[in-house]
Amino acid sequence: MVFSFFMIPKDPTTDTRVQTVCLMALAVVAVTFSIYWLRPVLVPLVVALIVVSGVSPILTTLERRLGVNRLIAAGLTFVSGVGLMIAFGFSVWMSMVDLNANSEMYRVRVQEIVDWAELRVEAIGSRMEEEAALFLPTRELSVDATKSPEIVKANEPPMRDASEFVDAFIRDGISIISQAFINLVSTCAIVMIYVFFLLIGTPTVGDDWPMVREIDQQIRSYLGLKTIISIFTGLAFGIALRMFGVPMAFTFGVLAFLLNFVPNIGPLVASLLPIPLILLNPEGSIGWMASAIVVTCGIQGISGNLIEPKIMGNSSDLHPVTVLVALMFWGMMWGVIGMFLATPITAAMKILLQRIDSTRPLADLMAGRFSANGAAEDRSLVV
Repeated sequence: MVFSFFMIPKDPTTDTRVQTVCLMALAVVAVTFSIYWLRPVLVPLVVALIVVSGVSPILTTLERRLGVNRLIAAGLTFVSGVGLMIAFGFSVWMSMVDLNANSEMYRVRVQEIVDWAELRVEAIGSRMEEEAALFLPTRELSVDATKSPEIVKANEPPMRDASEFVDAFIRDGISIISQAFINLVSTCAIVMIYVFFLLIGTPTVGDDWPMVREIDQQIRSYLGLKTIISIFTGLAFGIALRMFGVPMAFTFGVLAFLLNFVPNIGPLVASLLPIPLILLNPEGSIGWMASAIVVTCGIQGISGNLIEPKIMGNSSDLHPVTVLVALMFWGMMWGVIGMFLATPITAAMKILLQRIDSTRPLADLMAGRFSANGAAEDRSLVV
């Protein structure tokens, strides 16, 4: 019986499935490691491909309206991009100058808050000592003369002046912003070079490549609608801050425009960024602070929860949980830029998986489509 048990032939189908699963797991690990290791090359290339997908209709319009060849049209697009980069850099520099000019007011405000907090703490401490003196015996309250509150306070090291804290905060903030801006400019320069050569040599996608054409159309639709909504959101956000007299209003507006491309997390971060400058404004009352915070957060809330879903719908055809997982994964792989690219890359991956019969259920799972029996719904693509 034992011998016959070991002589039972194995099912070749099971062995094949196990081998396939193991190979797929190894392939996923290898691809993930390659994506992380090659990020200095892949990040600007992927950004350039997405930018080319978005500006290709503009390039075609320039060729038709101006009657120029593709090289001149690509050159005009490249010069326009460089001009936008210079304008953005100038706006960031002006915002830092504005913040530095208003640093004295914020220093005074922080000093006032620190003094108020010290008085409150001292008052609470005195009240607790008085209440303790009423309930505890006198002998238990007798302390060494060297430990009296006056001597202890005299022996304590002086508290760091709030002005030093504000100066360090502004100095570190300007340093961080400058370093981030330098990295952004260097990355954008590489991206613009990629974009220029891709625009020159990119052919028109025809009917021979239906999957590439579908990916290009979906990314173009997503980027077009997202850009329009982000422009109006950034304008409204910056104008609202400017009307309330908040420094760096233009920079916060530009950041609101950029962060609006990061689903879910980006608008929340954009709403929180100007709050410290609003709360520390020495000339602002409680009503002014509350109004500024409510208006700016309301702009982000209306844009993200009302306008964007109504206009865009589900243009990326991805479930919100899929978008959230993609944000975490690509943010871990490529940092902040990966979070910007998470939705277009994941949408392209879903289209690719939808084209293969064996991975089509996974694509439907990414889109959040399920049948009644719990399996992913099998839907045919419309090309």
